[in-house]
Amino acid sequence: MADTGKRQVLPTNVRPTHYDLTFTPDLKSFTFEGTETVSLDVKQNTKTITLNVNEIQVKSAKLSNLSLKTNQSQNAIDISYDNQKQTVSLTFPEELPTGSKAALHLEFTGILNDQMCGFYRSSYEDKSGNTKYLATTQFEATDARRAFPSWDEPAIKATFDITLIVPSELTALSNMNVISENPHEGGKKCVKFATTPIMSTYLIAFIVGDLAYVETSTTGLHNGKPILIRVYATKGNEQLGQLALNVAADVLEYFAEVFGIPYPLPKCDMVAIPDFEAGAMENWGLITYRTTAILFDPKASDAKFKQRIAYTVSHELAHQWFGNLVTMEWWDHLWLNEGFATWVGYLAVDKIFPDWDIWTQFVMEGFQRGLQLDALKSSHPIEVPVNDPSEIHQIFDAISYYKGASVIRMLSNFIGENVFLAGIRRYLKRHEYSNASTDDLWKALTEESGIDVGQFMTGWTKVVGYPVLTVTEPSHDTINICQSRFLSTGKLSADEDTTHWWVPLGIKLGTSSNDDFGSKVLTTKEIDLKLPAGAFEFYKLNSRVTGVFRVNYTPERLAKLGHAAKKGLLDTSDRVGLVADAGALAVSGYAKTSGFLSLINEFDNEDKYIVWMEINSRITDLISVWYEQPEPIYQGLLAFQRHLVSKLVAKLGWEYPENEDYLITMLRTLVIKIAGRAKNPEVIKEAFRRFELFTKKNDDSALHPNIRGAVYEIVLSNGGGVNEFDAILKIYRETSIVDQKITALTGLGFAQQEDLIKRALEFSLSNEVKTQDIIYSLSGLQFNRKSRRALWNFVKENWEIIYNRYSKSLSLFGLTIKYSTDSFSSEADIKDIEDFFSNKDTKDFLRPLQQSLENVRVNTAWLARDKKDVEEWLRANGYLQ
Repeated sequence: MADTGKRQVLPTNVRPTHYDLTFTPDLKSFTFEGTETVSLDVKQNTKTITLNVNEIQVKSAKLSNLSLKTNQSQNAIDISYDNQKQTVSLTFPEELPTGSKAALHLEFTGILNDQMCGFYRSSYEDKSGNTKYLATTQFEATDARRAFPSWDEPAIKATFDITLIVPSELTALSNMNVISENPHEGGKKCVKFATTPIMSTYLIAFIVGDLAYVETSTTGLHNGKPILIRVYATKGNEQLGQLALNVAADVLEYFAEVFGIPYPLPKCDMVAIPDFEAGAMENWGLITYRTTAILFDPKASDAKFKQRIAYTVSHELAHQWFGNLVTMEWWDHLWLNEGFATWVGYLAVDKIFPDWDIWTQFVMEGFQRGLQLDALKSSHPIEVPVNDPSEIHQIFDAISYYKGASVIRMLSNFIGENVFLAGIRRYLKRHEYSNASTDDLWKALTEESGIDVGQFMTGWTKVVGYPVLTVTEPSHDTINICQSRFLSTGKLSADEDTTHWWVPLGIKLGTSSNDDFGSKVLTTKEIDLKLPAGAFEFYKLNSRVTGVFRVNYTPERLAKLGHAAKKGLLDTSDRVGLVADAGALAVSGYAKTSGFLSLINEFDNEDKYIVWMEINSRITDLISVWYEQPEPIYQGLLAFQRHLVSKLVAKLGWEYPENEDYLITMLRTLVIKIAGRAKNPEVIKEAFRRFELFTKKNDDSALHPNIRGAVYEIVLSNGGGVNEFDAILKIYRETSIVDQKITALTGLGFAQQEDLIKRALEFSLSNEVKTQDIIYSLSGLQFNRKSRRALWNFVKENWEIIYNRYSKSLSLFGLTIKYSTDSFSSEADIKDIEDFFSNKDTKDFLRPLQQSLENVRVNTAWLARDKKDVEEWLRANGYLQ
């Protein structure tokens, strides 16, 4: 292997320019046969060619020197594998000279595995209840090598001709359009696809299955013809792709305009895959999705999945330009793909569904997820050195996606969205069909804006963490702003606090002289600012929460901002940011938890869904960490939660009018769930009444699809026993609506009795639960304070089964570790987790394990520091019996 720094990469003696690939999958034996011819440019004299393989057997290897008139060929005299480095080395008797062109002919076989990576099989039941299979691919980051011998690195681009030999009754799909389809022996057909543009191996895809589709086309053109868009699903489910299809048509048109480059391919297929590890994958022209991320039944699906589908489709289509047309040079720059696709995905959803207030939702969801992970010592910079393939999947996380998107949003806001997008167009045009690095992006944005973007953005991408700005008021008209790195532990050593970030302060004043202060930037450790006359009564940093930092006000100023929020002086995103910062500062010890509780006590008249999402997130974290505290304390927290939401739940009721505002629909679902968790007696009673009508009288109208998950949780958490558990299990087994299936699966995790918890745990690993869906089982069991310890014990007892099943599906494996460990809050639990993993090889899941352990340490310190403070606040405010 060549050593580019410490990267584990292939030798540079030859480079592929074109692959001609033929695959013959067997959906009965779950194997496939393949042949390939790779056109090579020889860069150095060589007898040996090394390329990537993993679980592939090369049956024969032949090399032709195309630079010789005789076009002579030679067979490999040695085929040797390095399983650790995932390579095969082919040695030939005659040397290829520098500058020559060669063709490498390979025959190989492989496995259609059930691990959701490489070329794999996915199972489903047809309408008659028969188990059927399709074959599909998932190559990002380094699994093209599981399907064919290849130079499986993002910068080694080539063109591809792909042919699939498949049973004649099945559909065959690949990145490009079909150019020929001919009968083949044995009841098969030979389907040949057009040559791809130059592209990376991880974006190649092909699918074989019994599929049907819905279709439309864009008004925008590719080579003078409309672009054909299709959503494929297993037969009988294709109509559920209509929402995704409509979104895709709008988004493709929008991106072609925004990026200034037409969609580069003649077609765009999107496919629902029954077994899929991630949410979706942006394969060029053949995008694959988890079923819940693309299929939606307007009459029977939960409305929250509508937004998930719209965003996921937008994110994946953004990649068709940002990632596929221009690809990161190496995985260090993954954030260029994911951070940008996240930001521009939100941009597209905001364009198509402006009433969803999606950017404020970003402040509450993605932005907070990025900041929460980046507040850990075990976080990593946005640009993180990646050397070994085992490290790559571990950075597909909230830093690359959400902190990356947050930094882009901050920069776009600072230089102006139009200037920013003009810089993006410059970047894409300059590097199309090639590879780029972060510096290339900064260069294009610098040229467009006239500002040295790299100078102040490098600290954001190359340095771990982000700042908290502590605001003090040394005099009646002056504020002091001091930055330091924010850590959830609150404990900061000198060498952890050496960065001075470039911070656009975004100061909002309660006076007319706002503009000058709105654009002020902090570049040093601290700054004194004199506020204009009359401004001291009301000011707020980080207006609309576009800056990537938290703000720590004095308790008195925080109380004033709480009052301002109650009076309607803060817009929705600022109220979200205020609650989020106060919650995070309480966790870390920068502020008292009582101050946070007093702040949200001001929000009892709040009526915006997104603000309630943030309040719920923070109060849920508090109650979760306090889950083993004395019962009066725990019940006191529930009483406070009950008080907060009581007026709103009574006002909104249980019915969902047609054509209601989307955010009000979402708010009703949320407040019923919160009120149920807070033991509101009227809500519990009504949940049982409706559950009985729904399960015993088959009255679907009694339980709207939006509210079913909340009701399952309320019923099982408040006395529901075997009958209720079995009723939810029956729904899981019988419903054909994919989002309702996982809603029921999550619901089972809220059982309170020991025997039912055991059943829920065992069911999560049964054949009835798809491997990809274990996360839904675990999320309920983790949240449920009665089953949390049972879940961790179950994982320990079944470690071998879990490891064998998930060790190749590493994002699911990381989530399994996280869900089973990171909600504890004691030193004993930290020791138990460390002891359990002490004799295990943790290389493939080291980051999620470190992050989980650190979360437990943070929880433990928070509880030890503030349990007395919380008790005193509850008593002083009448919530303790």
